[in-house]
Amino acid sequence: MTYPDLAQALQARILADLKAGKVADTPRNRPDPDGRRSVGALEAHIATLEKAVAKAEALGEQRRQEAETAATRVEALEANIATLEQAVAKVEAGGEQWRHEAEAAAKRVEALEANIDTLDKAVTKAEALGEQRRHEAETATMRSDHLVAELVEMTSELVEMSKRMAEQTAAMDKVRAEFDDFRSRSWWWQHSTG
Repeated sequence: MTYPDLAQALQARILADLKAGKVADTPRNRPDPDGRRSVGALEAHIATLEKAVAKAEALGEQRRQEAETAATRVEALEANIATLEQAVAKVEAGGEQWRHEAEAAAKRVEALEANIDTLDKAVTKAEALGEQRRHEAETATMRSDHLVAELVEMTSELVEMSKRMAEQTAAMDKVRAEFDDFRSRSWWWQHSTG
């Protein structure tokens, strides 16, 4: 029996004594001149004490059951706490892994941003170079068009000259033919060369 149960048992006994009669007036506390107690009062007192003991035992049993229930509950809570501690440890480990992954992802993002910056600069440079090449191509196209126009003009002049030469050759051939004809008909030419 624990100290609280013993205190309750004693308290129950004192209450039983008080119910059986006032403590100061009981024959037990006063000297009995005949040395006798009344059997009925003692039996009543014994019955009251037995009830108090039974009540104290019942209360002790109730307290024992409550203590067992509390112990069982404590064991269950301790098991639950252990499970929660394991879960917390697992979550903390997972959190640490996620932190490492987040750091690695942040480094990858920084590297990608640096690559994007480099690519942006390269694209800008390529666009400027492309614009320069476009201007050069336009200039070359204009020069080519100009040269083609000059070539067409020169070809036209050449064709024109060829026509004139052909006409002049034809005219000269005609003049020669006429000259030959004249020579063959002319008397003085035949006699002067002869």
